[in-house]
This record gives sequence, C-alpha cells and structure tokens, in this order.
Amino acid sequence: MSPAEAARTLDAAKALHSGRGHLRLVGSVDNPDADGPGARLQAARRDQELSIHQVAAALKLKPEQVAAIESMQFQKLPGLGYALGYVRAYGELLGLVDCDGLVSEFRDAWEPVQRRRESEIATQPSKFVAPAGAVVALALLGWLIVWASLHAIKPQPVDVVAPPDEKIKAWAEAQPKGPVQATADVQPLSTLKALQDVRVTLRGEDGALVTDRILRKDESISTDGLGRWFVSSPFGGVLEASGYGQTVVIGEAGKKVVNWRVPDFEAIATAKSKAEAEAAAALAAEEAAKLAAQQAKDQPAATQSVAPNGASPVTTAPGPAVTATATPATASPAPAKATSPAAQ
Repeated sequence: MSPAEAARTLDAAKALHSGRGHLRLVGSVDNPDADGPGARLQAARRDQELSIHQVAAALKLKPEQVAAIESMQFQKLPGLGYALGYVRAYGELLGLVDCDGLVSEFRDAWEPVQRRRESEIATQPSKFVAPAGAVVALALLGWLIVWASLHAIKPQPVDVVAPPDEKIKAWAEAQPKGPVQATADVQPLSTLKALQDVRVTLRGEDGALVTDRILRKDESISTDGLGRWFVSSPFGGVLEASGYGQTVVIGEAGKKVVNWRVPDFEAIATAKSKAEAEAAAALAAEEAAKLAAQQAKDQPAATQSVAPNGASPVTTAPGPAVTATATPATASPAPAKATSPAAQ
C-alpha cells in the first residue's frame, strides 16, 4: 500500500466515524494489553489519533482482530500467514518505515507459540467416542452372527438308491426295443449367408424386426416364413440371399445397404420351370417333325407295273430289299423246257 493510498484510506475511515465519538477511544483504555511489535502499532495509531474501529474499517477487518494484533493474542487471529499480511497492511496504513522489520518481529514472537500449540495437539490423547448408532449396529451384527451359527442349515442326507434286482434287470434287457425313427434333415428353402463378418438388421415382410446382430463369415440363417424380407447392412457385396435354387449378392461393394428387399424366389423359380418345360416341349416337337420328314424322304415312291394282253396295271408296293449273294462258278443244269400237250 502506497502512502497516498494509506492517506486516502485513513481519511475515508475518519470521515466514516467522525460522527461517532464513542468509537474514537484514545489512550490506555483503548487497548491496555498492547505488547511487543503490537505496542509499536498501537503507539503509531494513537499518535495519529485513530481508534481501533477506524483502523478496522480501513483494513476491512474486525475491531477484535486489530486489538489482537496489538496485544499479540495469536489465538484470536486466523493463522500466521494471514496475521503477517494484516501486520504489514497495518504498518503501511500508519506510514511506518520499517514494515519488514515489524513483520519479522511479529513472526519471531508467533513461531514459538505455534510450535508449542502443535506439540500439544500431537501429544493430546484422542477423545474419539463412537456414536451410539455405530455401537447399536455393531451389537446387532454380532447378534446376527451368533444366531446364524446356532441355526445354520444342515445338509439333508441323500437317499441312496439301491441297484435294481437281477431279475428286473434281465427282464428289462429282454424287452424288444422299438425301431429307431430316422430324423430327416430339413434344409431351409431360403437363407441369408454372410461372406465375411458383418452386422445385419433383418426384418420380415411386415417390417417386424427378426434379428439385429453380427453374422460371422460363412454363417447362414433361415428366412423361411418371412415372405419377401428386408435386410440392412453397413457394407454391400458381403451377403448372399438364396432360395429355390437362386442366389443373389446383396448390394454393391463399398456401398451401404438400406432395406434391401429379397426377390420373389418362388415366383422366379416357377416362371423358370415353366419356361424350361415349354422350351423342352418345343424342342421335342421340332425333333419329332425332323424325324418324320427324314422317314418320308428315305422311303422310295410307289411303282406301277402294266399287265400283258391289256390287263389292268398292277401296282406293286415296295418290298424289302433282297440282297444277292455270289454263287460258285459251276452253273447248275438248266431245267427241261416243258411242252404243252398241244405241241406234242
């Protein structure tokens, strides 16, 4: 605090308390217990005809704290650090030259008292008294432990089942055993398969949520009964939809899939089967026509022969081809020529 600031503060304090004569107590009655460096502060204050209340108002302290500084009553001050700051501000307010020396004297007088107080606190026996609630709680806990130990649940003895009689055992083994029914491995009609680890959100045709989880690579889930279901995935190209012999890769690689709807595999398969049946029927008809044309081409045309003496021509149907076989070089004798009775 500069001297000018101290003067202004004192003038303001004097103006504030100028009309209160009972606060301007000067003399031995003001603070009769002043001692040590505090006495120097008291003497300077009295020389300037200031009361404790005026100084307290200027320093923004309580009058009791100013009196405690002058009388070196350390127990009434908040602490050594705060007290030294008050002493310095008090000296600067009164315009004392050696404020540093005043603070050092105050510290030297305070430290023995502080050490003695700390030693008394350290050697003072603890006066801790357990609250009544804690005592009651501990007593209740002890009673529960004792009660539990006295009423502990003992394990019940387990009845030992005797082995079956030898006759009963032989009778059971002799009984015919029923045929083992084979179980059919029913494969789903439509599936959703993951080509790599990916999170899928599967909904039925009505929009109801079926599953929302991560499918591992090569893991498949059945979509039977879901109709034309919807699927969403953060990545495209990593899911396959299969059904009725059809397989479709869902979405484009690197693009997000949102509510992709599965094709109507059943309708596609039905249409494909119908088209294949029609194509097979057309092919069979074409083959039959070709065969009939070839047979007609291979058969020779019917030949007609004219009978002698003006008889009607006789149409001879083509017969099976006769294959001639080679004969030996020696010719057989020609048969005798028959003569009619008229010639004889």
